[in-house]
Amino acid sequence: AENGTTSFADQLGSEDEHLENLEYRASLAPEMGKLPERERRILYLRFYKGLTQSEIADRLGISQMHVSRLLNRTLMHLREALEEE
Repeated sequence: AENGTTSFADQLGSEDEHLENLEYRASLAPEMGKLPERERRILYLRFYKGLTQSEIADRLGISQMHVSRLLNRTLMHLREALEEE
């Protein structure tokens, strides 16, 4: 578009990032349900509440290093599950 805005016509055929994000979340939902409660809580606190690993560790009464390990292991598991689809 001329004035720096994107017209509807410009958007036709382009990927919708929000739709893609929604599809990604829908794919994750079944796998998230299979996770232990603690791992689900860590993911929620980290990615939905924006807490740091140290803040999560304080809330859960575990070390920051353990939060880091659990996050890495859980994210790896979710990635592998998505790749299998």
